[in-house]
Amino acid sequence: MIQKNFFSFFIVASILFLSVSVMLIPTFFTKNISRVESNKNFSLPLILNTNKDIELVFFGYSGCSDICTPRLYSLNEIYSTLDEDVKEKVGVVFLDISIPKDRELPQRFAKFFNKEFRGVYLDANSLRSYTKVFGIYFAKSLTKDKEYEHTANLYLVKKTDAKKEIRYIYNAHPYDIEQIKEDIGRLSYE
Repeated sequence: MIQKNFFSFFIVASILFLSVSVMLIPTFFTKNISRVESNKNFSLPLILNTNKDIELVFFGYSGCSDICTPRLYSLNEIYSTLDEDVKEKVGVVFLDISIPKDRELPQRFAKFFNKEFRGVYLDANSLRSYTKVFGIYFAKSLTKDKEYEHTANLYLVKKTDAKKEIRYIYNAHPYDIEQIKEDIGRLSYE
């Protein structure tokens, strides 16, 4: 009996350790790196079907207060301070990883931060496709019901012909707002 309880404890502790490690290790090794350049093309439909040349893409879940809320407030700050001519070319997209029962919940959550933001419901197949392309990690929380552990990167995506390209990945929070605005400005005139 003691062996069985110890083994169960060991398994749960190992899973918890791995979950926390996956979330924290990138933070330690990228402490002074807030932006990574990328040139990854993709052709996923939910982001392609917009009239915006540039999109800031964030994955999270509706109601997330620890990670998503502060980052979406930061995205609102970035978006709100863009010049009007640049703002017309830029969209902000929040993709919900939780597959909520209410398909409109991601849209309402995103628009709470800014009426111009777009919240996207992803079904299980779309979620697999998007997380694979963007390299998103997420898992249900082991300690909190209805919560998720997830990566919190921000992606700057640029339209190139009939495809989109991930140009920059921002992995530190608070975001370097001036750097992101500079990147958006440069890409808006390409």
